[in-house]
Amino acid sequence: MTAAERHLLIDAMESTGLSRRSACRWSGYSRAVGCYQLRRPAQEAKWLERIRKATRANPRYGYRRIAIVSGLGFGRCWRLWRKHNFKLAAQRARKRRRQDKPAARPQQAEYPNHVWTYDILFDRLADGKQFKTLSILDEFTRECLGILASHSILAQDVIAFLTAILKNRPAPTFLRSDNGSEFTAQSVQAWLEQNQVGPVFIPPGQPWKNGYIESFHDKFRDECLQREWFQSLLEAQVVIEAWRLHYNTQRPHSSLAYQTPTAFAAQYTTQPAQSLIPVGYKN
Repeated sequence: MTAAERHLLIDAMESTGLSRRSACRWSGYSRAVGCYQLRRPAQEAKWLERIRKATRANPRYGYRRIAIVSGLGFGRCWRLWRKHNFKLAAQRARKRRRQDKPAARPQQAEYPNHVWTYDILFDRLADGKQFKTLSILDEFTRECLGILASHSILAQDVIAFLTAILKNRPAPTFLRSDNGSEFTAQSVQAWLEQNQVGPVFIPPGQPWKNGYIESFHDKFRDECLQREWFQSLLEAQVVIEAWRLHYNTQRPHSSLAYQTPTAFAAQYTTQPAQSLIPVGYKN
């Protein structure tokens, strides 16, 4: 029986009219037990407040990410999470295709800036007008390099956005995408050839073969787009950029041993040396 349970037993006996001395005697515990001031409730109250603060700021985080953000251990956070019935809202179930023998992904990312991936996502403003977002991701570090939000995204917009990103970092060796017209356009292919970037197209109708960007878009929609009600495109651009920075610098990533993408990328140089990969890391 824990100290808290012993105290509850003594308090229950006191509520029947016994003195604390008599309650301790009849319960079989010493008076020191009855007089001991529990420290755990005060500590748990502080821990619980940290968990609540973290969940208010990140309502779509599970207990593992909340444990990292709040500075608590997984075990302690899980105990309080379960005790106080913290829950995530249920997501809509999605059908997943099954493959008996999944084909190997071509051009696996082996170091930063080796393979990037990009794709387009649709959403709507408060007035019902549709807008698009173009997300670019480094498959190795999981960094989101940029998100372009616009009412329309054409081939020239893709080129301009990629050019802006390359001002701050080297070009990738490969760029993975689906077969959308924005990515297969001759002008985009000419730009990729000019910058010595190899295009990697996934087979039509198989979005799971572009899994990194699909997974990122799940998080993007769940943690940003579905939580916001954009009154204008400008508001959407500001909020989306703020979320992107949060994703890169503050959101723990489970596949990176709960490091943020920025912290994980900081361990590497741009050289594709196998010796730069930390021992124990599994991509």
